[in-house]
Amino acid sequence: MPKVTRPWVTSLVVLVLAFDLAFAWQWSMGAYRSEFGGHPDEPAHVVTGLFVRDALVEVGHYAVTGFHGSPLRLGKEFADRYYTHYPKIGLGVWPPFFYLVQSVWTLPFGASRTALFFLLAALAAGLGLLLFRVLREEFSIGLAGVSAAVLLSLPLVRSYYGMVMAETLSALLMFGAILAFGRFLDRERRADALWFGVLATLAILTKGTGLALALAAPLALLFTRRLHLLKSRALWSALLIVVVGAGPWTWATRNLGKGGWLQPNLSWSFTREALPYYVQKLGVSLGLMLILLLAVGVLVKLRRGTPLPGRWAAAASLIVAVLVFQSIAPVGLEARHLIPILPSALMFAAAGFDFVAGRLTGWRKLAWAAVALLGTAVALLPFKTKDYSGFAELAEVMLSDASPGDVSLVSSDATGEGMFIADVALRERRPDHVIQRASKSLASSTWSGSGYFPAFSTDDALFQFLASGQIRYLIVDDAVTGEGRRREHHDQIERVVEQHPNQFQVVAESAIWRGGEKQKVPAKLYKIYPKN
Repeated sequence: MPKVTRPWVTSLVVLVLAFDLAFAWQWSMGAYRSEFGGHPDEPAHVVTGLFVRDALVEVGHYAVTGFHGSPLRLGKEFADRYYTHYPKIGLGVWPPFFYLVQSVWTLPFGASRTALFFLLAALAAGLGLLLFRVLREEFSIGLAGVSAAVLLSLPLVRSYYGMVMAETLSALLMFGAILAFGRFLDRERRADALWFGVLATLAILTKGTGLALALAAPLALLFTRRLHLLKSRALWSALLIVVVGAGPWTWATRNLGKGGWLQPNLSWSFTREALPYYVQKLGVSLGLMLILLLAVGVLVKLRRGTPLPGRWAAAASLIVAVLVFQSIAPVGLEARHLIPILPSALMFAAAGFDFVAGRLTGWRKLAWAAVALLGTAVALLPFKTKDYSGFAELAEVMLSDASPGDVSLVSSDATGEGMFIADVALRERRPDHVIQRASKSLASSTWSGSGYFPAFSTDDALFQFLASGQIRYLIVDDAVTGEGRRREHHDQIERVVEQHPNQFQVVAESAIWRGGEKQKVPAKLYKIYPKN
């Protein structure tokens, strides 16, 4: 009698293989060599994660030393001091759970570039395992395994676990939550509803996209016509978990993130542009073959006259809910917001593949599998390396020359400033050196950069500020160009440095690479000598 492999052994093997695949994609795209500039938000996610990690360490010290002093006062002092040193913290603008996960990971494994990307690979592996397990319940192990591998290989997916971004964790929690809700629809068990409540809460506390689950759940009830579950105490218990767990934070910070919105309020003009944008990006993210398979799978699973399993209704509801939510909330037009629905989309694509293959035999089945795999491979071909570098070299030189507590001013766009701050924070015992952002110290603007106004009306006033003796180092990225990136204070700094060579001595310079493109001029590290 053949020996049956235990399910947990299979899951462990799939998890390890999925981690290896995610790591291979990260390595091939240069994630472990690149600096944190793949997205304007990436350095802020790194610094915010370090802040939460170090805050937890402070809480531990506070407890060990006997809880001396007001926790609110000490906490505020620590937060203010930390932000003074590393002004790239987004807690409040973004929910806290991603940073708590980073902290739980980096406390034992250390805060380093490698540790952070191992965490992202592990989260991606967990997402692949979830897809494998739900498909394995209905299809062959081969189809489930290939689907998981395709998910981790989709360019949109792999690019965001190649960055320190919240999308992979958000997708893992949202997909897990909707699968739990699907099980609840099928089995009507209290445990499934409670799991949905917990995972939905964590998804909302990871990224605003998690709020789409508030639409996905009622849609799934409608799709399955199981409205009697509205009377279920388990369902309302799950809702209570979400309200109590995620409600206070969401309500308290509801206005903090609006500075990055494209529009201050909901509007039809945004929805009219966003809905076709996201539908198109879904097609681009999957490619022609997977879209066709998805369409077949939807027709097969959602056709009339057949009982609709909860998992398929829930998966369909998540796709619809995210498309609608992202088309209503004016947070911007970025394909990354679709990552949480790609596992659900691949569920239907797998169902479509199985339906077609089930009606073929012999060489026709093999030919169909070859065509489907070849067509899917086309969607996986787009490959972009993550090559952002140059600021880490300047950070290393500055730290080797600077004294504790020295103040540096970095002038670039938001991404460049963040790259420098993140590398300084990772390289030193925090908090130590003070980093100021030129976009904040020499100008004023909203989180998104609108409402810009320079702080100094003349070059001489800026020179007096820079040469006053308070700032020791100046990092200048003069390659910043383009509307919305190159600002008046960039030109002011360039003129002041040229006019006063005795006060600004070049210590080092470094070629800046962004997205694999070498910038026209290198960034320079200046040591500032106060005027006599």
